[in-house]
Amino acid sequence: MKRSDKEQLCQELHEVFQNNANAVVVSFSGLSVSNDVLLRSRLRESNCSYRVVKNTIAKIAAEGTPMEALTDKFVGTTAIAYNESDPITLAKVFKDFAKEVNAFDFKAILVEGAPYPGEQLDAIATMPSRDELIAKLLFLLTHPVTSLARVLNAPVRNLGIVLNEIKKES
Repeated sequence: MKRSDKEQLCQELHEVFQNNANAVVVSFSGLSVSNDVLLRSRLRESNCSYRVVKNTIAKIAAEGTPMEALTDKFVGTTAIAYNESDPITLAKVFKDFAKEVNAFDFKAILVEGAPYPGEQLDAIATMPSRDELIAKLLFLLTHPVTSLARVLNAPVRNLGIVLNEIKKES
């Protein structure tokens, strides 16, 4: 590979690392080509990207980015899966795929720029997604108002029921 190609690749990786605060760093030894294609398609369906990286170039590209905290994990066969907004989806794809294909060693995880050891993948994958958390928060915020409205409407509703029963009896 020419020096200019390496510099261009390093610049591309630097932009990827700068723009994506969520990543999973894996060792993929033992992964067959067909399983690799399957993994890539599942990641693409989840709006995630996957890239096999050369360790020395990745270490240089990670300087000054959130990925810099994981550079000590760039040894051996290394691939990085990443996305911009949803670390839970990324972890879930890998957790589900690892159940089917036991060819991964999870080296590290980056969640919103914070590094975690690879053993935390299961814990991160079982967390509720951002949308689920927002839905729960909205429910908790609207529940007291909804309950108050039901309580305030109860006397009027009960009066209507009593008047309707009186009407039926007469």
